[in-house]
Amino acid sequence: MEKRRFAILGFGSRGQLFGDFIAGDDGAELVAVADTAKVCRETARDKFHVPSDAIFDSAESFFAKGKIADALFICTQDKDHRAHAVRAMQLGYDICLEKPAAANWKDCLKIYAEQQKTGKKVMICHVLRYSHFYRTLKDLLKQGAVGKIVNVGQTEHVAYWHAAHSYVRGAWRNTAQSSPMILAKCCHDLDILFWLIGKPCESVASFGSLLQFRKENAPTGSADYCVDCAVETRRECPYDAYKIYKDIYKSNAPFLGNNSLIRGKASNDVDEILGSRENKFGRCVYHCDNDVVDHQEVMMRFEGGITARLTMTDFTKECHRTIHICGTNGEIEGDMETNLIKVMPFLGETYTIDLTKEFQDFSVHGGGDKLLYRDFCEYLGTDKESETRTTLKDSLLSHYMCFMAEKSRLADGKPQKILF
Repeated sequence: MEKRRFAILGFGSRGQLFGDFIAGDDGAELVAVADTAKVCRETARDKFHVPSDAIFDSAESFFAKGKIADALFICTQDKDHRAHAVRAMQLGYDICLEKPAAANWKDCLKIYAEQQKTGKKVMICHVLRYSHFYRTLKDLLKQGAVGKIVNVGQTEHVAYWHAAHSYVRGAWRNTAQSSPMILAKCCHDLDILFWLIGKPCESVASFGSLLQFRKENAPTGSADYCVDCAVETRRECPYDAYKIYKDIYKSNAPFLGNNSLIRGKASNDVDEILGSRENKFGRCVYHCDNDVVDHQEVMMRFEGGITARLTMTDFTKECHRTIHICGTNGEIEGDMETNLIKVMPFLGETYTIDLTKEFQDFSVHGGGDKLLYRDFCEYLGTDKESETRTTLKDSLLSHYMCFMAEKSRLADGKPQKILF
């Protein structure tokens, strides 16, 4: 049987993850890669054995070749998604598009309009739906384990080190250069709430701010770069880049990406990488050009009077999600880090589901990424619906909720209607 031919646009940590899935799939082949970073292109050549003439240094040079694969994974920066997705569909590609679909609502609508025009298949990477954790919660709710849903509370524990890497020093630090943090980090979470509740959201209200990572909060002895900070200041600072990339990186590579990508060329020497004052990842978190929030609350009303709340906070030690679902006949508590789900029916015995005893693979979003890849492959071969798959329209609903939450936050919490 002929192999399905994939291309990947954007070959950083996410792009390479899909490259790994393709490499492990006997029915698939990675035939082209495009990335602006030389180290990523070298990885495509050396690790994934993509031919040199099928490795491109820009999206433009890739698209100039026309349609050279069956489907395309788009894993570029948020602000580039609209241009890349629209051009790909115009060339005839079905696409798997990393979340968020685009950095602003206008661009989201342009992607949707092009999809309607071309009829191409577009799947957004709302990967949490595929995790063992949330699929089990969905099954429990379908079975009526706690009756009808009344309210749901979800907390996105960003983790102080992940926040420092991605949302203070990194690519998602500045709204104008990327997108609001509630979109970049939490369109996942709002999609999950919509999916679990199974009804459309009617209105949102939100509060939040950039409280901590500001120049006026810089400790005595700090400097623009950690390498220049006073020794005692670095010793007492949890955000010291050397601590994060030497101590935390080793066990959290999926969150922090590849060491070499910290500066765009191959190196495993953290001292060398962070010693360069041209490297943004060595900056003091209190002396960056960040403007996205470091904490935010979103309150939602869904059809039928169901309410939900999302708490997003940078100020946690670990990076994970917790949830609390209250129903008419019981409640459910779950922690995606421990993979434990506690079910507390009012007229029955409390019991705990330990997902580690039922599933093997919890790598990358609780095992969800590999299942998402498989679902995308199935989507390409059939029009059969999948319970976990997000249609582009459903995905854009959660995006619209994010944009309205940000509008509410900027308006001091004024409620915003969801009219999409």
